[in-house]
Amino acid sequence: MISIAQGFLIHCVVMAALLYYMWLILHRRGLFHWLSFGFWSWAAFSLYFLVTPLIQYFGDPFYLETRLGATEGLPRLLWVTFCVAVGIFIYFQTYLRATPSRSNFGLPQEEWPRGTWLVLFLAMAGAFYSLIYYRGAFGFEIIPTEIVGGKYTGEVMGYQAVMHYFANFPILLLLLRRSTRWLGVALAGVLLVARFEDSWDRFTAVSLVLAITMVGPQLRQRRWPNPLLVGALVVFTLLMQARGHMPLSEFIASGRMMKTSKTEVKRGEGANMLATLYLKTYLHDHEGYDFGIPFITKLVLGPLPRKYFPWKDRLAEEFSPRIDFDDVPGSKMMYGAKSSVIGDLYGFGNILAVILGMFFLGMFSRKLDGFLEPRRPQAIQAIGICWLSALWMMLGSSLSWIAITFYLNAIPFVGVVICAWLPKHPIDIPLSRKRVSAPKSPKTPRIPHATRRDV
Repeated sequence: MISIAQGFLIHCVVMAALLYYMWLILHRRGLFHWLSFGFWSWAAFSLYFLVTPLIQYFGDPFYLETRLGATEGLPRLLWVTFCVAVGIFIYFQTYLRATPSRSNFGLPQEEWPRGTWLVLFLAMAGAFYSLIYYRGAFGFEIIPTEIVGGKYTGEVMGYQAVMHYFANFPILLLLLRRSTRWLGVALAGVLLVARFEDSWDRFTAVSLVLAITMVGPQLRQRRWPNPLLVGALVVFTLLMQARGHMPLSEFIASGRMMKTSKTEVKRGEGANMLATLYLKTYLHDHEGYDFGIPFITKLVLGPLPRKYFPWKDRLAEEFSPRIDFDDVPGSKMMYGAKSSVIGDLYGFGNILAVILGMFFLGMFSRKLDGFLEPRRPQAIQAIGICWLSALWMMLGSSLSWIAITFYLNAIPFVGVVICAWLPKHPIDIPLSRKRVSAPKSPKTPRIPHATRRDV
């Protein structure tokens, strides 16, 4: 009889073999580098389904043991291993066969469209407004906000509290241009300092530092960044991860910095996807699937501000299947870490939904590789880096969160595209209704016909 420990060893062997095989293919195709969606997908899957579970198992297997204990144990472990392996294999096979996007969205090749500076100013103004008034940046008091079920309620719209997502695209666009690089560096520094006191969203700060490490390879057409920048990225990521959901100043003053950091590395609380995936697949198999309907309703109705469209939640509930996990033993253990995009797809409809969903995600990722080609307009390169720097976390979350991240990051980019579509010159409008006739061409001299006498 196979034990849980042996089953987990099987999981690690399967994941290691599959990821090694995908590494070989990506390497041979020239797609394993710092500016590739294939590389960052591979890194995310390796972190969530191999590296972190190994650290947990040999460090503190609390999460793995408790989540498996609330399910069928070994059969659930082996089934999840199969689903994850199939999903990763389909993702990369589709990614390797798809072609990158070539669209320029009407943007000029060498210059910024007229009005770009206004878009950048508005985006940064919205970002700092969100950080100062709703996230306590620079020591300002946070305006009271209430979140119920992951949704902002009362007088505060979700957009007001998350406009800091707008900042990464303008900073990257400034960094990609030689004459504005100093301004991009200054804004990035100010923004990161402002993010230290944000006790919840650590993801966008880490993604910004990661995006900065991508600018150099993008400009110089290199495959890997400066090792010093990578080291700074690792240190910053561990610091933000270890502090948890508290302001950085409070975390440092608490004296728990080193102790908490060691515990974080040992237990791996922040990347607990596999353990949560065991429980979520079990709950869906026993309580039913949602067939992606909640995701579709959020995708369609999500852009509508709840403050002005309060009926959107009721409409979504009417169309969504009612799946209640509250009375199921062990359901409270699912609070906290996400179950990764594979777990979210599993809730749509078991292994079939995983296959279809990873197929489309692989194709979409390969299309986005085209945004990072060196000769593309700078705005497209900037949004490509913006999305690529967030991929590591998006694959560890839900599809709804992926859509929100892509949507919020793209709002300033859409503003630049609209500027490119506007007419470059004002349209001439006549000042009066009097009809203006076209000027007559000068008369040519009349040449007399030849006569007999001339001949």
